[in-house]
Amino acid sequence: MKKKLLILGVLATLLFTGCGGSDKETAGTADGKSKPTTFVMGSSNFNGDFYDGWTNSSYDANIRRLVWGGGLLSPTDKGELALASFVESRTLTKSDPSMKSEDVWTFKIKDGMKFSNGDSLTAKDVKFTYDFYMDKEALGNTGGTSSLDQYIGKIDLDEENNTITFYLKQLIYTVDASAFETFILDSTYISTGAEKDGITPQQWVKANMSAPVGYGPYKIDEYMESQYVKLSINENYQGNFEGEKPNINRLIVQNVPDETKITQLVTGEIDGITGLIKEENIDAVKDDQGIATNDYFRHGGGQITFHSDFGPVQLPEVRKAFAYEFDRIKFREIFLGKYGIASNAPYSRNMWMMYEDGEQLGTEGKFEKSLTSYDILDADGNWDEAANLKEAHKLLDEAAAKTDGVYAKLTKDVDGTYLWKGKELTLNLAITAGWTDAINLTLTKGVQEEFGIKVNIDSMDWSIMANHLYGNAALSERKYHMFTGGTSYSIKYDPYANWSSTKILPYGKGSSTNSARYVGDEKLLDVIRFSNPSSEEGTASYKANWRKWIVEVNKDLPLLPLYSNNYYDAYTNRVESFETNALWQWPYAIVEARFK
Repeated sequence: MKKKLLILGVLATLLFTGCGGSDKETAGTADGKSKPTTFVMGSSNFNGDFYDGWTNSSYDANIRRLVWGGGLLSPTDKGELALASFVESRTLTKSDPSMKSEDVWTFKIKDGMKFSNGDSLTAKDVKFTYDFYMDKEALGNTGGTSSLDQYIGKIDLDEENNTITFYLKQLIYTVDASAFETFILDSTYISTGAEKDGITPQQWVKANMSAPVGYGPYKIDEYMESQYVKLSINENYQGNFEGEKPNINRLIVQNVPDETKITQLVTGEIDGITGLIKEENIDAVKDDQGIATNDYFRHGGGQITFHSDFGPVQLPEVRKAFAYEFDRIKFREIFLGKYGIASNAPYSRNMWMMYEDGEQLGTEGKFEKSLTSYDILDADGNWDEAANLKEAHKLLDEAAAKTDGVYAKLTKDVDGTYLWKGKELTLNLAITAGWTDAINLTLTKGVQEEFGIKVNIDSMDWSIMANHLYGNAALSERKYHMFTGGTSYSIKYDPYANWSSTKILPYGKGSSTNSARYVGDEKLLDVIRFSNPSSEEGTASYKANWRKWIVEVNKDLPLLPLYSNNYYDAYTNRVESFETNALWQWPYAIVEARFK
């Protein structure tokens, strides 16, 4: 194994000469020994969309976290939210004494705060930011989306006292996370650029998406598309929730191929890689004396997302039949090995809503066990092909028997072949390279022929797939019904943000955060969202209705969960105090990390 890794390492070095990994630097120390000053973090490819509001890649999100660190409220390592270090105070009041909760939130910004470029950071920038995202027309014209106007009504700016007051329309359960984690924009930088170019601030940000200015621990020095982002310490950073500031001078976030990332790590070409899920990769780093690891249950998972408004997968019966065709147990064994766990809806085992009193987080609780699994097992616990086939055909037969609306397009001929608009029932699946082997070995031609759903599988770069997934590709190019990918959940989960029908834009007209393009029970989403965060009844309502929504998604299946994980973050043991966890991603944890 090690020999194979070393051979791959030579190839990787040749491929990446001139990229970020060759630019490591060291500095002298008091005892004369050299000490690294640059940490190279391996990453899957990013889109370069380093502002919130457009595409939603978690790899781009990591860059945003480094550049901003948080909004008026910022995360802690316990999955909570605290005042950002540039905020002096927060005052909560009621607009009317009869209100159940405080609906007027006032933030006082500390005087003398600065963005990384030296521009002043004041309450005026906060007002600019919320106006920027709440101008739906200007934002929408650039393909951007935001939910802030759903929560916030009037905003009062008091420049003299450097304060800003938000009047909330309706208090939602996740109001702190949904409304006040928004990264604050540099109004001077953006307005100056927009005025110079004669365009709106939203257009200017869209055109300069890869060059953001923030106030977080690091600032971007250089971005090379599809290769790397180089960052250095922001000297104006005020510190994280504990006041900690970065110790590592420079970061390089480098795009590394999935096939070579472990080799690059063990050979020292890169210093860290997070979110390892495959058994062979995890075991390789655990066995290496030069590598340290953190492990935890992932706050997210991997899935196949259906575009529920397109082609045959508009029909839930087709989505479910495909689910029975797809042997998820086999897939997990191939793709992840012993570090994968089952999942049947968009939840994680870090969510308290999943558990009854007395149940332990991280276990499979009663509620999770009550959900439908789309893997029928035999008496020995193995995937029962005959039983899964029977259920898939039952669903397809039921759908083919219907003749109303879209169902009229699905038929079954005299030979028993399922047809969509008169042609063999075929689904187009877009995947990225890392999924290729496991998908092909699971969805074999034999399985496709037996179950009666043909699947065309196309492998592509993530940024290309993201364009199709989020609906940014031209309508004339639309062809994919399904997409593989992983999802990380926010600290506080408001399903509305990613599942409301209001989050679907016409295909080709911008990014849809409802990537499944699924229209479900909108009233239920509202009930969850508007649970009172300040009362026990509100918390109970949030939990009960969130569970109803999970049952709905499990039943309608706009996405097929394939796995969750026991996640491993791996990094050189020359670094200490790099304590990541499920709710404290590496861009936050790197602030306290240091080279020994």
